[in-house]
Amino acid sequence: MHVAVTGAAGCLGQAVLPALAREPAVQHVLALDRATPTLPPPGNGAAIDARVLDLAQLQPQELTGVDTLVHLAFQLMGGHGQRRRHDRAWVREQNVALSHHVFRSAVAAGVRHIVFLSSAAVYGPWPDSPQPLTEDTPTRPRFPYAEDKVAVEQALRALAREHPECHVTVLRPPAIVGPHAHPLLLQIARGRFYPAGEAQPVQILWEDDAAAAIVRSVTTRTAGTFNLGAEPAWSLRAMARYRRRWGLPIPLALIRGLHPLAWRVTARAGDPGWVRGLDGPLVLDCTRAREQLGWSPRVTTDECLERLRR
Repeated sequence: MHVAVTGAAGCLGQAVLPALAREPAVQHVLALDRATPTLPPPGNGAAIDARVLDLAQLQPQELTGVDTLVHLAFQLMGGHGQRRRHDRAWVREQNVALSHHVFRSAVAAGVRHIVFLSSAAVYGPWPDSPQPLTEDTPTRPRFPYAEDKVAVEQALRALAREHPECHVTVLRPPAIVGPHAHPLLLQIARGRFYPAGEAQPVQILWEDDAAAAIVRSVTTRTAGTFNLGAEPAWSLRAMARYRRRWGLPIPLALIRGLHPLAWRVTARAGDPGWVRGLDGPLVLDCTRAREQLGWSPRVTTDECLERLRR
């Protein structure tokens, strides 16, 4: 099996490449990114070739012989855009139009399976979000990143209807944490601060479990949409105070007021849209992933926190 991975140098890509290399069914991995990805040591499984290019320049012939495309590339919390991260039209172009171009190139090259890493953010979260959320729950994006994920999902499904020979797998994880995670996510998961007010349950996911779900999608070629998440769901207050004597509640209004200012200064602060969802729950039903993908998270919520704090 030959697999291509876009966004291979990104946060999750650094966990996905070695996971794919260890999978016996995978013989070759093509790692695509505008930056040079970190490759696992040679001799640990499948051969991995890295190709540095702007995905806007991707041509079908570059994907010749690829069986499955794993699409991870996305403008996440600033990405490579620097000051352009504030340009909504540019970010939308990078996320939606560029993804559509990649999918079209893959189909033209004869790729018969596309795995897209979406996000649980497509559901909201909103104060009235149901608990738990199934894959059949209507999407209600609350901020631009989630809007773009929904748009890419829709474009991919439209492409699949046009080309039924191409199977489509959509994965919806919550915030992914681990050694390669975004600094903001690590800071939240490791810190003692949490939003004051009603404690809303949310989920996180360890990066190796996310990579394992991608590998299962590749090897089983199971089409459909699948929620992913560590269990059980905890509030940010419970995470901040886990095995600690104290945590520090911060008024939500203060977070929403100060965070956009930090976002103007550094991409490490993360898109301000994320703080809009702090007043809503985000609890995922992962039954479908268990039953159809044969996937379940190995790292529980408390183990995620323990690993991050070591």
